[in-house]
Amino acid sequence: MTDEQLIAQLKKRDRNALKSVYLNYKTEFFKFMSRYNAKNDVLEDIFQDALIVLYENAQSGKLDALKSTVKTYLFGIGKFMLFKHFRDSKREVPTEETYLFDQYEQAVIEDVYEDEGPNDYQKQMAASFKKLGDKCREILELFYLQGMKLGEITVRQGYDNKDVAKSQKSRCLKSLKQLIGKKDG
Repeated sequence: MTDEQLIAQLKKRDRNALKSVYLNYKTEFFKFMSRYNAKNDVLEDIFQDALIVLYENAQSGKLDALKSTVKTYLFGIGKFMLFKHFRDSKREVPTEETYLFDQYEQAVIEDVYEDEGPNDYQKQMAASFKKLGDKCREILELFYLQGMKLGEITVRQGYDNKDVAKSQKSRCLKSLKQLIGKKDG
C-alpha cells in the first residue's frame, strides 16, 4: 500500500490502516528511538501518542500534501514527543550537536504542534474547490496535489492530447480563482 493510499484509508477511519502503521513501524521506531536511552514503557507511550497524532492529522487533511513518507512523519512526531518528555521530566535532552533535526524534520514538527488550522482564506479556497465540477477538481488534484504531468493526466482523463488537458486545467484554475474571489453571503 502506498503512503497516499494509507493516508486515504486513515481519513476513512479504517482501523486496519492504523493497525498496518502500528505493525509495520513499531519495531523500527523502537530501534530508532533507542539511541536516546529512553525506557521501553516511555517509548511505547510515545509511539501510541504519535500514532494518534498521525491518525488525527490524516483525518483533518493535514497529511493530504505530505512531502515526506508517513514513516518519516511518524518518527519526527515521536522524536519531538520524546524530547518534550525529557524536558518535562527535567532529564537531560540530547544536545543539538549530537542529534540535530534536519530542516524538513523541524518543519514537520512545527506543522504538527503549531498549526492552528486553516485560515479564513484557506477555508474559502477549500469551500470554493468543493464547488468545482468533478472533472475540474480531479484535474487540479492530479496536477497540483499528486504532481502528475500533463501527459499523464491526458492519458488518465482520456483527453485527445496534452494541449486539451492544459486548456482544461487552465479553465478549471480560472474557475477556481473566480469562485475564491466571490464573497459568500
